[in-house]
Amino acid sequence: MEDRKNTVLVTGANGMLAANIIERLLHEGYAVVGTLRRGKSYPGERSGRLKIVEADFKDASAMGPLVSGCGRVIHVAAMTSQSCPDYEQYRKVNAEASRRLAEIAAGSGVERFVYVSTANTIGFGSDESQPMRYPFSESFYARSKKEAEDALLPLADRMDIVVVNPTFMIGKYGSGKGSNRVFSMVKKSPVLVCPSGGKNVIDVAEAARGMVMAMEGGRNGEKYLICGENYTYEELFRAIAAHQGRRRCFLRLPDFLLKAAGALGDLLARCGMKVEFGSVNMKILMIKNYYDTDKAFRDFGFRPGSLFGDGHNS
Repeated sequence: MEDRKNTVLVTGANGMLAANIIERLLHEGYAVVGTLRRGKSYPGERSGRLKIVEADFKDASAMGPLVSGCGRVIHVAAMTSQSCPDYEQYRKVNAEASRRLAEIAAGSGVERFVYVSTANTIGFGSDESQPMRYPFSESFYARSKKEAEDALLPLADRMDIVVVNPTFMIGKYGSGKGSNRVFSMVKKSPVLVCPSGGKNVIDVAEAARGMVMAMEGGRNGEKYLICGENYTYEELFRAIAAHQGRRRCFLRLPDFLLKAAGALGDLLARCGMKVEFGSVNMKILMIKNYYDTDKAFRDFGFRPGSLFGDGHNS
């Protein structure tokens, strides 16, 4: 491996975002230590400057020696499920364990720690200082990410802390069961039912590029939205269908049906079932969850490329 200053530790290397970050770092000339849990595998390209290690970021004894050999950390790994009914599980992983990792990094002389959060800890728009808004304030995942931000940012007097807040990511190395299922849905379904809301969507390779730029040029103690384009759900489905060269029929899904599904999901959750269609998640489909990346452009020049610019989104 290279010298410590030019070596970056990236957690969650088996995931879509981390794999893209690792590839971007290697492209920029960094050496990388990527960590993943036992039984997981790294999906990205290999390099002599890349070391993949089985190590759970929640295990301080395993992470300490790895962190001590790196000058910078990009912490991606997290509990991302939308169906767990117990907030304590999210808090222990996304907030408590992330703070422990940051404290280990600060104590090991790491220069800069980049924490990957979510845009949903920020009110809609381009102002990172906006507080969380409903329904995300009721999302266990988003709440745990905000708790982690609040725990990490005070460490900015011990090492540089930069928080990046990406929007919805699709693209290279994504799973058909994860965010990339939107592609298979458009591919397989001749009729697409469109909720009334919308969201900001970014190519994951572009998000990774923005995060590496934040690692290099972001200001200590600051948060940065890493965003793509704002779409209604119908606009997004139409864009994907056009990219795939497919003709599809688009139908608007009435809000009352989403509300009914959410009520059913809440009932099933109270019965102990894990479901992804509770009232909070259904409400998210009814709002226009739009963001802009103005601050990242001002501070380190990041502007996203096209959602389909690299050919990996299909």
